[in-house]
Amino acid sequence: MKLKKILSDASQLLGIDESDKANQKILFRCANLVMANLASNHFDYIELQNFAVTDGKIKYINFKKTFLKIKSVSCPYELFIDYICVPNGHVTVEYACIPEFKSPNSIVSINQSLLLYGILNEYASISGLVDEAKLYGQKFEQLLFGTKETGKSRRLP
Repeated sequence: MKLKKILSDASQLLGIDESDKANQKILFRCANLVMANLASNHFDYIELQNFAVTDGKIKYINFKKTFLKIKSVSCPYELFIDYICVPNGHVTVEYACIPEFKSPNSIVSINQSLLLYGILNEYASISGLVDEAKLYGQKFEQLLFGTKETGKSRRLP
């Protein structure tokens, strides 16, 4: 399902006119915030990246995406505060990261109801709609913890 459709559903539930560009922009930011939160706190968004190492170091700033944690490295390694120490040569690193922002036309592979209630919760929270935020937050958590498998890592495409 396209993110645009989920944003349209959120607009309808919140009673927001879809031609209101300012509120649509806020909903879009809420959607990306929810997806980043899910990826960093609940589900692993995994990326593989190859490096040609010449100085025995892979600096974290050289990763393509915002690095969260190392899942595996194709050789023996040691972690330091701002780099990974590895032998010289070709090294593959599997790491958890925060996904890139989606555009409204992007296809979203996350449970649509989970994303929808996350968006509604964030929008209601920043708009000062306390009762609605509590209701949407509870529904979001029910869907999240009903979806999540305890003790297992899930990958988001």
